[in-house]
Amino acid sequence: MNRPARGRPSRPWGTRLALLYFALSTAALVWPIYPWLGNHIEPRLVLGLPWSLTWVLLVIAANFIALVVLYRLRVVDDRELDELDSPSQPTPSNPLGEQP
Repeated sequence: MNRPARGRPSRPWGTRLALLYFALSTAALVWPIYPWLGNHIEPRLVLGLPWSLTWVLLVIAANFIALVVLYRLRVVDDRELDELDSPSQPTPSNPLGEQP
């Protein structure tokens, strides 16, 4: 795993992009973006719902789709994959079952 000089593990680009997306979608539900895009009188009704409620439901639906995509694209960490392939057994010389 790539580690920066300070010892914190680096985040993959997908995680950073997801964090940015969810920050923007949160901003779409509060000031200053919501009054600009979501708080309108027209269109009057969308499927019988006022536009302000429709806007909130669209943002929630988009967040759900983004979470499904992130779940489907999840990549198993190499270390986790190694542990799944060959779990080490505890022995008297290695009581915790740690890999060398």
